[in-house]
Amino acid sequence: MNIYAVDWGYKEGKTVFFDGVKATSKEPALASGDIIATENMPHHKKVEFHHKGVKVMTCSTNMTAERRRQQELEKDDEIDAEIIYNEYFDWKDGISNFVFREFVYDIELEQLSYQVKVRREAVESRKKLRQRVSLDPILRNILDDDVKESKNYVNRLETKLKHRLKNFEIYNEWLHDIHGVGVASCAELIAIIKDIKRFETVSKLWAYFGLDVRNGKAPKRTKGQLANWSQRGRSLVLNDIVSNGFKMNGAERVDDEGEVTKDASLWRSRYDEYKKMELDKNDDREEDDKLSNGHMDKRAVRRTGKQFLKELWVYWTHLEKTQ
Repeated sequence: MNIYAVDWGYKEGKTVFFDGVKATSKEPALASGDIIATENMPHHKKVEFHHKGVKVMTCSTNMTAERRRQQELEKDDEIDAEIIYNEYFDWKDGISNFVFREFVYDIELEQLSYQVKVRREAVESRKKLRQRVSLDPILRNILDDDVKESKNYVNRLETKLKHRLKNFEIYNEWLHDIHGVGVASCAELIAIIKDIKRFETVSKLWAYFGLDVRNGKAPKRTKGQLANWSQRGRSLVLNDIVSNGFKMNGAERVDDEGEVTKDASLWRSRYDEYKKMELDKNDDREEDDKLSNGHMDKRAVRRTGKQFLKELWVYWTHLEKTQ
């Protein structure tokens, strides 16, 4: 059995393997029973190594950065690989404050993730088709059956997702009952998180979705640098779930005579509370420091998204402990 530490690089030639003696960018001849300790390896590579019989052990994505800061080391791929290697053995000896977890291959989750991807691609294809024919009435008439079939295809995929979701307790016990979170959003959320045990605290879940605070501000992408959070995850929570699901679909409905036909949903009410808090704080600011309504709305949406993830983390973590 061989043990390797891997500092994964998303650019060609940047991945480093360290075996305790030397570092190399060339992937070693791995055999069944070998162990890989890593910090940020992509999911598809973990699956590939799993099928080779290699055990993949993962740790927190900020571990090497923290150790470099403590030891005053420069950012270097080989140094990071060696840090991971040493930390893995420290964890085995019970002297590390970081935890390594074994990657567990879950065929239900793999199928869900695949179906989520297929549906997203179908939705994009449908949008492009509709845009293409929207300004050409002749072409629209010719391709009318194609447009209808593209919609039906997406609906069939969502039906498959709904059946697949029944195999996940967090959907059956919690997500299913939240107004504003549709089948597609539930499926993608689970596919992005995968295993709630990866996140020891809700703060780490927030950071994974790019909803933490760094140097007093929300993280923003830097040109030329890979974001160390899930871009799709943040968009899913803030746009699909909060803005479209809670805020728009959960709003109070009033008929032409002013009668309330539908009360605001629980999560829409929470958004409204956060928005009022932002408005009240804005009233107390000096005129030159006042924020725009759009800025306050984004703050309310962000706070609602964080609260949603917090409650999801609490319930999902509880489910895992009781199983």
